[in-house]
Amino acid sequence: MMSSVIGGAMLPHAPQFFTMPETEDRGTVERVRETAAEIGARLKALAPDLWIIFANDHAEQFFHMAAPPFTVHVGSEANGAFAGREFHWRVPGEIGFEIVRQMYGQGFDPAFTSIAKIDYALGIPLTHLGVTDPVLPIYINAYLPPQPSTERCYAFGTALARIVGAMGLKTAVVASGGMSHYPGTDRYAEPDLAWDQKALDRIASGNLKSLAGY
Repeated sequence: MMSSVIGGAMLPHAPQFFTMPETEDRGTVERVRETAAEIGARLKALAPDLWIIFANDHAEQFFHMAAPPFTVHVGSEANGAFAGREFHWRVPGEIGFEIVRQMYGQGFDPAFTSIAKIDYALGIPLTHLGVTDPVLPIYINAYLPPQPSTERCYAFGTALARIVGAMGLKTAVVASGGMSHYPGTDRYAEPDLAWDQKALDRIASGNLKSLAGY
């Protein structure tokens, strides 16, 4: 079956983009905004039927009740706020629920929610991309040990691709998060760009399976 995933992007969600402390480099922030706007325009030009965004929860919603490895939003909308900004996106909840149902048949048991909020991990990249269409959030526990393995995340992604393909949905996928960044440490301003480039080269060549080795 041909994949119906027609485009995708990885974007950072550092809260400094919106809080803008004095230590943040304004030039870097502006370059990120310009690049993200260009990416958003290119993805929107593909006219996807479905937008999916993968992001982690920063122990704000799931930690005290449960910390599932994968959670799919099945509500009709999602709201949130951060740094004086209000977030609101419609959610294609019926599609989300059908994805959950079919994931069960693919050997996955994702949780689902109808009330999870939009925090900055979703709000920042979606704002930078300029996405106004309905968006399906899928939360991955990348924050609290034990996290799902890279191999398991890869398998989840391939299962999801099969499902949206079978549903005939042209899908744009957004991954929210950092690569070789070190939040909360004195290395935050010095990511390992050489490692980033090696990983991006593998992605560009289509060698996605090799990323599971990380």
